[in-house]
Amino acid sequence: MNDQGEFALNQENIDQMFTYECPDSLNIALIGKTGAGKSSFINAFRGLSNSSSDAAEESVGPNAQLVEIKNSKFSHRIHNSEIEIDINFFDSMGFNDQNDTKIDSFLDKIKSEFKISEFDAIVFVTQGRLSKNELEIARMYESKNVMLFFVYNKIDNYLQDQIRKLTGSFKRNLSLDEQYFKNKEKLDELVQSGINTLCKIIDEQNVFESFLNDMKLYDSKLLKNKNYKDKIIKKSIYLITSNSEDFLNPNYSKDGERLKNEIENHLITAKLNNYNINLLDVFSQRVIRYKKKYLFSNLFNGIKLKVFGNTMVNIIPFLDTLIGNIPYINAISEEELVNELKKNFTRQFGIYELQEKLINEPSSISNNETKINQLKELMKKIQKDEIINNLELLIQNVNNTRSSNIKAKLKDFITKILPSFGIGLANVGDDLIRFLPSISVKIASGLLAILALLTIPLTAAIYFIFLKISFKKILFRYEEYALVIYELLHEND
Repeated sequence: MNDQGEFALNQENIDQMFTYECPDSLNIALIGKTGAGKSSFINAFRGLSNSSSDAAEESVGPNAQLVEIKNSKFSHRIHNSEIEIDINFFDSMGFNDQNDTKIDSFLDKIKSEFKISEFDAIVFVTQGRLSKNELEIARMYESKNVMLFFVYNKIDNYLQDQIRKLTGSFKRNLSLDEQYFKNKEKLDELVQSGINTLCKIIDEQNVFESFLNDMKLYDSKLLKNKNYKDKIIKKSIYLITSNSEDFLNPNYSKDGERLKNEIENHLITAKLNNYNINLLDVFSQRVIRYKKKYLFSNLFNGIKLKVFGNTMVNIIPFLDTLIGNIPYINAISEEELVNELKKNFTRQFGIYELQEKLINEPSSISNNETKINQLKELMKKIQKDEIINNLELLIQNVNNTRSSNIKAKLKDFITKILPSFGIGLANVGDDLIRFLPSISVKIASGLLAILALLTIPLTAAIYFIFLKISFKKILFRYEEYALVIYELLHEND
């Protein structure tokens, strides 16, 4: 902003839209019943035995559920030529059927004590069952963009019990590996049954409700498929033993290495790189699902309808800065701005880099010519997509200096832009009511007719909401394309 309160557009402003504060740590909370193995999981993940001097103490005895907030943090330093960051594990209170309602408040106290705005992930440690409160917490944190890991723990104990049932005894003179392989087919069948039960619980309790609601809005039949939903849930479940000696044993702690790799490498890399996406990375599917929310939040950071109670000085140029960070004054043409935004959006979802590889080095993606051709067709489809290309209409409206009258801008939005996105006033009633409780559905649907009666602050607030809805629609479309591309790239994984 210059001395006159006007904005000037430059590359730095554009870059700020897509820049996040670089984190110095990854914060992960653990939740699970008393005896589920939360502490031993923290130790095994860090490569420590339960008897190590700096190990998390296993909960035993009548007060096993008690954990002091100040002693709940256990750090794991990742240090190599590319990354230097702490993973902070927070061992929450164990619980039983009487005290499980205290988990959410305990997590809030941890965040307050250690000044954490939000956890990056939550690991639910279970032996096959999740309580009602755990499921409610999982659903709540998933809606808040926190990544969930469901750890089916102590699989070694489960296998020993099943071997006893199948053979009559567990032979102490033979290793678990030996006895497992002698009964592998039946044991794998029993383990898979347990995983299916856990998947069913997660599904029936709508843990991934916010993502599943998005799935219903996708155009792609592939993403509406029940098998796709089941795959999403199944990939969030990890079969392990928190015995430190066998944590990475692929024979029965089947997902120990996958879990460690996803947290230590993929999740850390994703966070350090603004959750940017490499579609060739198997883990990117999980990141895609969170990218839209992170990007949307960053785009509109700092302008959360704070217009009420403020003077309306400079409210028009404030809104006209596109989304708070990108102004429009003459430094760049609308066409250049639209192209720059499209490039940034495709880069954020990993599409831009993949397109470059398709042009310059398709063999680095796949040697399957049919797959390469399908990817090229998808890239053409993205370029021609009507919703994405409506970005030009949006920018024209926001940057229209001839229409400094905010009511004229809003009228143009209602009559031209919302319909171009397939959005009717009846469809935005909930959004208006959420941000502006005084707006009724009836008023929302008849907004155009009463536009002249609206105050300038209310008009500006409604305009801003419509701006957010339209950008969300564009980001939603990029997300859908990224997920479809991912499925094509990893269809046999």
